[in-house]
Amino acid sequence: MKNKIILLSFLVIAAFCSCNKDTFHNTADKVGISKVTHYVVLKLKGEGIVSVVAGGSFTDPGADATENGATAQYSTSGSVDVNTPGLYILTYSAVNKDGFSSSVSRTVVVIAGHENPGVDISGSYAYVGSSTYTSTVTKVAEGVYTTDNCWSGATVIPCIFVCLDGANITMPSQATAFGELSGTGTLDVTGHLIYVVSIPAQGINNSSRNWQKQ
Repeated sequence: MKNKIILLSFLVIAAFCSCNKDTFHNTADKVGISKVTHYVVLKLKGEGIVSVVAGGSFTDPGADATENGATAQYSTSGSVDVNTPGLYILTYSAVNKDGFSSSVSRTVVVIAGHENPGVDISGSYAYVGSSTYTSTVTKVAEGVYTTDNCWSGATVIPCIFVCLDGANITMPSQATAFGELSGTGTLDVTGHLIYVVSIPAQGINNSSRNWQKQ
């Protein structure tokens, strides 16, 4: 009988404990006991990659910044020398009320002159020696293109390059996951695209990479 009373008492206590769960009260700033932080959301005004003809002018369109729906302050770092062809990065940064930072960047490419009318070398290119590997070249601004791979099938290195006449390519100095990259290149009438790439951090200087337009 004593054992039955002890077992019954245990079951009553267990049932009581199972019903006595913590009640979480969620608010705009908390989920239970965890604090919610709202990062500043930065959105570029205008395009992420723009080109400027050397000697011309560039007005930074800036960005929109909001924190939890309210307008927030941001700062801009970087500069553009409109008289010197090259690739320049402008970074817009903000810190929320809890001290957490966020940022977004714009690439400004200063080109030597206007592109020739009608030039557009966008398209799909296959790596010579292995058509399994392809890359996509996309025109993103006057005279400026991106490729999702300028190296080879085994190693993927995206980059930005300039082509004003449909035949000659300039790869302005730019940061990659493998180090600073720069180079030149050519595209002939048969669609044979050659990048001549240098990445000093990898001991690579003037390495030719061959692609064929599909």
